[in-house]
Amino acid sequence: MTFIRCSRLAVLFAVLIASSSTAAADVGGSKFVFVPYPITNPAIGNGLLTGPVWMRSGPAGGAGPSKPQAFGAGALWTDGGSRGVVAFDHRAWRGGLWRTTALVGRADIHFGYPGFSSDDDSRGFAISGEGGSISAERSLGKGPNSLTFRAFSAQTTVAFDATAPEQALPDVGSATLRGVALGWARDTRDEIFTPSHGQAASAVMTAYPEAMGTSFNAQALSLKWAGYRHLGKGVLGLRAKLDMSFGDPPFYLRPFVAFRGISALRYAGERVTSIEAEYRRPVCPNWDVLAFAGTGSAHADFRGISTGKSVSAAGVGIRFKAVKLFGLTLGLDFAQGPDGLVSYIQIGNAWTN
Repeated sequence: MTFIRCSRLAVLFAVLIASSSTAAADVGGSKFVFVPYPITNPAIGNGLLTGPVWMRSGPAGGAGPSKPQAFGAGALWTDGGSRGVVAFDHRAWRGGLWRTTALVGRADIHFGYPGFSSDDDSRGFAISGEGGSISAERSLGKGPNSLTFRAFSAQTTVAFDATAPEQALPDVGSATLRGVALGWARDTRDEIFTPSHGQAASAVMTAYPEAMGTSFNAQALSLKWAGYRHLGKGVLGLRAKLDMSFGDPPFYLRPFVAFRGISALRYAGERVTSIEAEYRRPVCPNWDVLAFAGTGSAHADFRGISTGKSVSAAGVGIRFKAVKLFGLTLGLDFAQGPDGLVSYIQIGNAWTN
């Protein structure tokens, strides 16, 4: 079964590489792209997020990497039963001084949830939701710093396949999620999709105030940093994350360890830290090989349950640079984690910092 699954991924990867040379068409100065975005996450299964996307170059000048503008729509399907639709618009204003992102969507996602206990007795659940968000990013002068404000609203429904874990019982049923987020970011990377040097750092504080109609009162803090430098004939990358939650959010909004080889939501808590390193080396003009490894931990003292979990994973991968699509890279990664060998198809940088 592993061989068959890897073969299918290899075929899809080959199709993506071929598409990168043929699927982009110029339309009024923009590039129209219809490339399937593969979903290969062990938490929700294998599938596709596919749809039309129009991309165009961002404004010239300023510090940090060039950021393309885009708008489009997509539909999600996975063999684990997840379905969804989404539409988005990301554009720059006033020569890049402002950037706005609007997103609306609806999805039914099927996960496995082990709870905070140490026995890893995972239970399946489905979360259905619909909503949207809008954000505005303001560059601070002509430097690499920016501030972002985001507002969002969604309605969710949670149902477990069997009896829900004790700490998740209050979250079964419907809930209203509304809130605001304020963030700071500094980005000096040379590229977004395939950085070779520079750093990206961000700090985001999110609030879910009951005064806005949210079904609970909670806050979250996320700190991220990623750095890249040339080392020998390749590029060494390092990423570190700290995520914290406060108040009484539902279990699916708690932070969790997230890097290649680890299932989403499996290692969740109130305080989550992780660090991942990657070394990428070119083997010819359009092809790179890489190796990566990560470790993380989650700690919780939540609804009467106190626990801590640590996990590590490592793997190897390849990258192909699709020059016609704004330097976008396509990749195939294999990670060895606690659940065995996991395969991923990557579009762009594996780190979405």
